[in-house]
Amino acid sequence: MGAPHSFRRPLRFDEVDAAGFAYFPRIIALAHEALERMLEDARPGGYAGWVVRERIGLPCVHLGADFFAPLRFGDEIVVRTRVVSFGQTSVVFEVFVVRGDGVDCAKIDYVVACAQLDGPTKHPLPASLREVLERHLMEG
Repeated sequence: MGAPHSFRRPLRFDEVDAAGFAYFPRIIALAHEALERMLEDARPGGYAGWVVRERIGLPCVHLGADFFAPLRFGDEIVVRTRVVSFGQTSVVFEVFVVRGDGVDCAKIDYVVACAQLDGPTKHPLPASLREVLERHLMEG
């Protein structure tokens, strides 16, 4: 069984609305940031290596989110990502956004498909990518 991938950072000014709260599309964008960071931490060249050298992309094909508590400018956020499952051409992630004080703020269900960018056409997940996903595959 794998372990979730995690990163921390402050909520940035460009991520808040006029009321001073995190603008919800920016929270949803954390799902793709989490995917990129997971891949960047896994090998030299990270996500860009798959995109630039191998011409493989991971576009979103399904997205769902639940929001539980607000975030404000400057709050530390902790983003934890787990791989729920993956098949021949797609990956299901759960992304949890937690405020630095431990309060759960959002859960994002994020599904990506592997695509050959020159098409774009569906493409099997490369073995090197499957290896990374297995490190973060969680049961239950």
